[in-house]
Amino acid sequence: MALDFARLLSPELRARLERTRSEVRRFYELPDRWLAREIADGARRIRASVPALAAPGWGGEGYSCHVLWCVVPELARRLGEPLLPNESNDVSLRVAVGDGLRSHVGICLANIGTVGLMRDVPEELQDDLHLLMHDSANGSPIAIALDRIAPPSPSSDDHIARHLREISRHRGHEIVSAWHPGLQEEPIATLGARPGF
Repeated sequence: MALDFARLLSPELRARLERTRSEVRRFYELPDRWLAREIADGARRIRASVPALAAPGWGGEGYSCHVLWCVVPELARRLGEPLLPNESNDVSLRVAVGDGLRSHVGICLANIGTVGLMRDVPEELQDDLHLLMHDSANGSPIAIALDRIAPPSPSSDDHIARHLREISRHRGHEIVSAWHPGLQEEPIATLGARPGF
């Protein structure tokens, strides 16, 4: 019998995790245009709430600024959301396609300073930030958008696809390169099957 680690968490934290799980599933099920609006609006709210990020794209440094000013708006643009001034101003990202786009986004998500952002973002936007920057193995709206624009192949070598293959294997699921809600469920056990490690 597996240990239910959720029972060790506070009721507030369990409720937050359940809200996040529900929201990630909702994002996954949204049509492209509405997913675009959701991620763009989330990035815009976060940028507006943090003075170091509020200045047009050049105001901050590092991956956090790049993701919020360039990566998220560019993915949203490709899914149908109009850009605001100064969004998606990275020319190399604007022309990236396929594996190049996946590599760029994967590197950014692997290196973003989420802890620093959590310190800077006001309490009322903590859930927005937590959801937008959610780990790809547990359903990242950014990775979901990327998978729609540049679907991974079973051999894609970007950070997100490699991470999903590793996590799906360790969780005992069919090995996949793109997240789906079933990865959050218990795998269907088959007689004699065991997860490979």
